[in-house]
Amino acid sequence: MTRSTVIVAPNPSVYTGPGTNTYLVGDASELFCIDPGPDDERHLTAILTAAERHGARIASILLTHSHPDHRPLAAALSARTGASVRCFDVSAGSDGAQPLRDGEQVDVSGCSLVAVHTPGHAHDHLCFHDAAEAALYTGDHVLTGMTSFIDPDDGDMSLYMTSLQRVLSLRPRVVHPGHGPRDDDGEALIRQYIAHRLEREQQVVEALRDRGERSPMDIVAEIYAAYPPALHPLAARTVQAHLDKLVRDGRAARSTARDGPRYTLL
Repeated sequence: MTRSTVIVAPNPSVYTGPGTNTYLVGDASELFCIDPGPDDERHLTAILTAAERHGARIASILLTHSHPDHRPLAAALSARTGASVRCFDVSAGSDGAQPLRDGEQVDVSGCSLVAVHTPGHAHDHLCFHDAAEAALYTGDHVLTGMTSFIDPDDGDMSLYMTSLQRVLSLRPRVVHPGHGPRDDDGEALIRQYIAHRLEREQQVVEALRDRGERSPMDIVAEIYAAYPPALHPLAARTVQAHLDKLVRDGRAARSTARDGPRYTLL
């Protein structure tokens, strides 16, 4: 039986919730470390202490993606343990990572995981599927207690929706998210995520209807009115990702103003 231990990084924020989850996964003498997290000496010590309690060594470091709350500690952890670093985009860090491709199986003693490319939150995002445990390590693709942030600079709402359907097809029993507690009804959680995104898309469409050109922040002020204002700039990025999807779908048009893009419903 695969053991999974979570160590929460000391980086709570509006972006990271309670902090980034680092996972030690394995059931024998070797462990995977999924998402070492931010470059923080306290967190490095916590990871090494947890591995020592397991009585096992960290043999492989796996990265769900290269965002600064997930990848930076990989270099220091690799240096301390001798573990290899594997990820989808090796160019996005300076940790000596080796490429890990969609569908590739990775192994440590007594445990196997399969990399599942899930672009959307980030171009290089991977989930890790533990078929033996019907478990999925989802990074920032699926979270608990918060929704995933889609920034158009590196993310894509169309790809995100496709990737949600892909992980749903794996029918995970357990989801181990990049932020927040585990969820023991993983399939239902993913269905909720899909429904939420479709609902948001419809809200964006209604906010555009018969209104002329509107900016993402115009729409945020309407559909996120109940949320704290501190969250509005973040919400505007995800709203823009929805709007860009509508443009790709042929349902909206985009124009450029001095202070950013404007959108019109077709």
